[in-house]
Formats: sequence, structure tokens, C-alpha cells
Amino acid sequence: MVDQVLKKYPNDVKVVFKSFPLSSHKQAFKAGKYAVAAGRQGKFKEMYYKMWENDNWKNLKQNEDLPRTFAAELGLDLGQLDKDMNDPTVDAQIQSEYEQLRSLGNTYETEQYAGVRLAVPKFFINGREPAGRSLADWSKVIDEELKK
Repeated sequence: MVDQVLKKYPNDVKVVFKSFPLSSHKQAFKAGKYAVAAGRQGKFKEMYYKMWENDNWKNLKQNEDLPRTFAAELGLDLGQLDKDMNDPTVDAQIQSEYEQLRSLGNTYETEQYAGVRLAVPKFFINGREPAGRSLADWSKVIDEELKK
């Protein structure tokens, strides 16, 4: 879906990934660390997609270090990956991004965030959550934002 939007709006849309590790998924924080660490080697998107590909995220319950296997497949420097995984600024980045969405709460005071549910993956377009997950739903919001 994101790739379709980028193809349709190559000069108007920028995708920003933020971590929001749900406490109900015990491996989520570590998976986020793997993605950020991979990003330091220019492979965030590839790691992110590997973790979601074929529902690989479900396999993290049995092996929370499965992304390390993906890192090797992606040709990452595993020594550097290990260093980055242990860098406290990686934890701080994930915690900061988590707080950004968590601060919205499960009920929202503003009309802009009315009905927004804390779940992942979560998509916002200039702070607005599209009504659905189709290209048409997203295009409607993007087109409205581009007119502003």
C-alpha cells in the first residue's frame, strides 16, 4: 500500500516510520531495535519488510533474534549491528517515538484524532488517519492535504 502511494505521488509524499512497540508483543521493542540498527546501515526499510513478510513477525515469539538472520541475508555488518543494538540512543529513539503516539491516548480530545485506535501499523497523513486502507482512501486525504 505504501509503495502504491509513493508511486502515485513520487514528488509529494514522504514516508516516515516510527516505532510503537506494543506491550502485548514482548518481542516488539527488540524488533524495533533491529530495524533502527539496520537503518544505521541504510537498510531500515528492507529489515522492516523482512519482519512483516510472510507474517515473519509471528515467528519472533519463538526467536526474538530472528531479525539477526534477516540482517545477514541483507548483507549487513553483523558486528556493527550488535554495537548499534547495544547503543542506548537506539532505545531512546524507540521510546521517544512510542511516546509520540501514546501521548494521543486511546480517546482523543481533538476532532482530528477522534476515533484513532492505538494499534500497529498506524498510518497518518499530515496528522490525519485515513478512514480505510485502500489507495482511494489514502488518495482522498493526500489530495485534500495537497490543496491546502
